[in-house]
Formats: sequence, structure tokens, C-alpha cells
Amino acid sequence: MERQIIRIDEEKCDGCGLCAQGCPEGALQMIDGKARLVSEITCDGLGACVGDCPLGAIVVETREAAPYDERLTLDNLIPKGANTLKAHLKHLHEHSQTTFLNQALAYLRELNVAIPEYKEKTMNQGCPGSAPQNLPRGNANPVAQEGLVSQLTHWPVQLHLISPMNPVFEKADLLLAADCVAFAMADFNQQALPGKKLAIACPKLDQNQDVYLDKLTALIDEAKINTLTVMIMEVPCCGGLLRMAQTAAQRATRKVPIKAVVIGVAGELRQEAWV
Repeated sequence: MERQIIRIDEEKCDGCGLCAQGCPEGALQMIDGKARLVSEITCDGLGACVGDCPLGAIVVETREAAPYDERLTLDNLIPKGANTLKAHLKHLHEHSQTTFLNQALAYLRELNVAIPEYKEKTMNQGCPGSAPQNLPRGNANPVAQEGLVSQLTHWPVQLHLISPMNPVFEKADLLLAADCVAFAMADFNQQALPGKKLAIACPKLDQNQDVYLDKLTALIDEAKINTLTVMIMEVPCCGGLLRMAQTAAQRATRKVPIKAVVIGVAGELRQEAWV
């Protein structure tokens, strides 16, 4: 199958071992002075090791690879003790891998293995550009001009970068907007964004959209968002974003109302309805 998995540039790797230390799944090992991917089946492709490498020798790529196996990963981890198991569960939780996390918890219960406390709200995942921030609003906003005030209350907004654990999303009204909406809709900030927390995505061009499903499910179940508004363009490919939101809502254990808003390519409101 084709999926995301890491690739190591052996010429850049100096054998420091930081990546292997940061891989609780044991997919990386130090062999002959270099980091090696020794088990594709236990590499989840989330790239935690990328941030641990000081030389940029590790990247995440999409290629043919054996599918990730959560049960096999746990079989390898359980003998290593509770701390290693905790690191793995925390890793899945912080990357919003709801499907794998649920598989892990179910398997541990099946084996009668004690589940360590893994829910630590550690928001900084290493990249300054994706570090969560609260933004000023109204007159406190330093870029307010001539009555035009940005209604954006947080950063980041791209769905790959946000964390459902960010307290800003707790019990919020979430606006999931296709990337093009704000460019087509002249008064997006004034009409669509007030009172809502924003996430943006492109259902046609963005890769690894299974992560989007997991994050939306986590936003419903864990952040307990109040409502979900999906704003899309009138073009056919944009409908995938609404279908994605509906699929996530079906997977979630909580129920959340979903509103679909369709914007024309000239920026006009075409349709608005609860679905």
C-alpha cells in the first residue's frame, strides 16, 4: 500500500542517536553508526523523529510500504515497560491518531495490561510556525484599520497543523473552510468568522487526508466542539470537505450538528443549510 513513512539520508546522518531515542515504537535503531529504519510495519509515519534530528537527515515521504500494525507494535513495546508504553500512547494522542489510539487501548484491555496516564497537554511540537497562539481581537488588535478587524482568534489554522488538544477548540463552534473560500468571499472575516474557531483544508490537493478524519473525530469527541460549519466552494471537488466532516461525525461517539455553506466563485452565498 502507499502511505507516509520516513526516509533517512545516510550521508547527512552523523549517528547521534536522538531520532532512535525519540521513536518509542522501535522502528529506528542505530546500526553501524547510522540511524536505520529496521521495521516499516511499526513506523507510523507521523515523523516525531524528524524534529529530533539536528541535521535534517530524516524526512516523511509517501511511498509503497507495508501497512502499519498497531497490535504488532504493542507486542514489541509491552515488554519494554510502562514508560515506553506511555510514550507510545502519548505520541498517538498528541498527533490525534484516534483510530490507532483506540486500537491500542482495546488491545491493551484485551491483554489485561495496565494503561498508563498518557494525556499530557503538551502543545509545543517543535515548529515555531505551528506553535499555538491566541490572537488579540477588536481594538486590541494592532493591525485594525478603518474599522476592519481580523476575527481570527488563534494560530495555526491549517488542519494538518492544529491540535485538537489546544484548549481554544474546547466546546467551540468550529468553522472548517476550504482554502479558496476566504479569497472568493470579500467579507469572510466579518461575515463567516466571528464567534468561530477556524480550520482550513483543501479536499482535492492536500495529502494524507486520513489524518484530517482523525483530527475532526478528535475535535468532536475530545474537544467536544459545539457545532461544525463547513464552508466550501460551488465547484464539485470541494464537496469532499463536507463528506469528510460527515464521515468524521459518523465515526465520533458524540453527535454534533453540521451546517453546510456553499460559496460561489464570485464570492456570493449559494446555499446554507444544516445537514
